[in-house]
Amino acid sequence: MTNTSIGIDIGGTKIYIAVLKDGDMIGDPFKFSTPDTKEELLNIVTGSIEKILAKYPEVKFVGIATAGAVNKEGDKIIGSTGNMPDGYNTIDFKEVLSSRFGLDVLIENDANAAAYAEYKIGAAKGQQNTITVTLGTGIGGGIIIDGHLLKGKTGVAAEVGHMQISENPKRKCTCGAYDCWEAYASGTGYAINAKEMTLEVPAKERGFLKDKNIDEITSFDIIEGKKQGDALCKQIHERWENLVLKGLIALGNIFDPESIVISGGMVDCIDLRKLEERLNKELAAASKVRLLRAQAGNYAGMLGAILLAEEKFGA
Repeated sequence: MTNTSIGIDIGGTKIYIAVLKDGDMIGDPFKFSTPDTKEELLNIVTGSIEKILAKYPEVKFVGIATAGAVNKEGDKIIGSTGNMPDGYNTIDFKEVLSSRFGLDVLIENDANAAAYAEYKIGAAKGQQNTITVTLGTGIGGGIIIDGHLLKGKTGVAAEVGHMQISENPKRKCTCGAYDCWEAYASGTGYAINAKEMTLEVPAKERGFLKDKNIDEITSFDIIEGKKQGDALCKQIHERWENLVLKGLIALGNIFDPESIVISGGMVDCIDLRKLEERLNKELAAASKVRLLRAQAGNYAGMLGAILLAEEKFGA
C-alpha cells in the first residue's frame, strides 16, 4: 500500500516542507526563511499543510525533523537551539496538527533523522551499526546500534559535538561548556583555530594570509591558501583534521561501528581515505571502521523523519 506523507525540516535559518510518496519527494519542497516568532513559524507549517491536503487528501501522517532536542517518544520538542524563535520548544506540533488536520505526527532531532536516512537509504545502507557526524557550523550526530536509533533515557543521546576534548578550560562552546569537540572541529572552530594560529606568526611570515584582517579570516581563506601551497594554511588545516580525528577515534572506540558517515559543509575539506587510514591505525579495537561521505542529500533530515514516521504509522 502506498504511503503519502508530509515531511518538514525546521532549522534555524530555513524551513522545508514537502509531499512524499513512499519516502520519495513529489516535486520541489516549499522553502521558507525561519521567522522571528513561533506564531509565524506555526502559521507557515499549518498554512502549507492546508494547501498540501487540498491536493493530497490521502495524507495521514507527518514527519518533522527539527533543530533542538526531542523527547524519547518522538512527539514533543523539549529543547531549542539558540537560533530558533523564542518559545519554539513550547509549540505542541502533535496537538495542533492532530486536532486541526487529523494527522499522526512524529518529531525527531534533525541530526538523528539524517543519521537514520543514511542508514536506510544513504551511504550506510545495510549496515546495522553506523554513526553519522555532521560537520558544519556546529557538530551534530546520530547513532544507529543494531539497526535502532540510539535515543538515550530521555531522547537526547548522540550529542557528539559536546564531547569535551581538553582538561584546561580555554574555549567556550555554544552550549555553555568549555572545550567541546564542536568548539574546535566545526566550521566555526576551524575559523577560530585559524585566527589563533595566525596571531602566533609574525605578520611578514603569514604568507597567503599576510594581507588579511585576522578577525575576518574564514575557513574558505584557509582552504584557498592550502590549494596554493601556503605553509601556514596547511598547518591550520592539518590541525583541524587532527581535531576532527580526535573525536572520530573516541566514537570508534566507544561504539565499534561498521562506518562513520560524514556530512555537512565541511566534508568537502576532508581527504576521507587519508583520515580513514589514520583513524584505523589509532583505534584500540581490532575491527576497522569505514569513513563514508553522506549520500542522502540536503533533505536527509526530512527524509529520515518520514522514514521513522512510516515505520510507526504506515500501513
